[in-house]
Amino acid sequence: MLTPAQRDHFMERGFVRLPGVFSRDAAAAMEARVWDWLARHHGMRRDDPASWTLAQPTGLQPLKHQAVFDANEGAALLAALDELLGVGCWKRPREWGSFLVSFPSAGDTRAAAPWHTDFDYRGPSDRVFGALVFSYLCDVPAGAGGTLAVAGSHRLIRRFVEGRPRTSLAPMKTVRLALMHSDPWLAALAAEESAGRIDLAPLLGEHSIEGLPVEVVELSGEAGDVVIGHPWLLHRGAPNRGERPRFMRVQRVRLAVT
Repeated sequence: MLTPAQRDHFMERGFVRLPGVFSRDAAAAMEARVWDWLARHHGMRRDDPASWTLAQPTGLQPLKHQAVFDANEGAALLAALDELLGVGCWKRPREWGSFLVSFPSAGDTRAAAPWHTDFDYRGPSDRVFGALVFSYLCDVPAGAGGTLAVAGSHRLIRRFVEGRPRTSLAPMKTVRLALMHSDPWLAALAAEESAGRIDLAPLLGEHSIEGLPVEVVELSGEAGDVVIGHPWLLHRGAPNRGERPRFMRVQRVRLAVT
């Protein structure tokens, strides 16, 4: 069960952190399996930073079904999803997501992806109709490539879509662009994004858009933590400016019937 503070944080900020959904030992076993794969396929070894030749290695998806990752499905995560989405109302994933692996790239200032949501804008605005689940296989401190998110953006999107004809809420790209240019602060985020770099310093700190607080935050965490995000949480990837690789997973959880 979520605590009242956790539930309020999700409803107001658009995400909530669940500490220790799986143990640090379980996370270490997952991390070791990823390292084994990287060594076999790319020659990248944990104890040899000189071998870390790829910033974002891909192709790890065959690992998803291995039993070592089953611990990701911790009781606290399932209980939180039941509370947010409704018991028996959501589809239980066969596995808990794609791998997000990035290696240190201190000089990389590129925007990895545009600000976006992983769910379209035609979902019901009167309930939580899905979730993003970020799982941390290792410690991901600030600056180490944790996902960037706009806290409070789900409330902006809810207000943006309410009253609009459903047919006008697709395609996603068109609606996203309209949203990002509906306010000067969002437009500044879009301009920073279109410049192809990450330079958020002028945009940090809490802002208010017609009375709704928003803020760019970094979803950092410790090994074994899980962050659940609202389906309308604006987010995007960021380069890893830390000293250690980032090993995470992400999974979309959907309602059984939307």
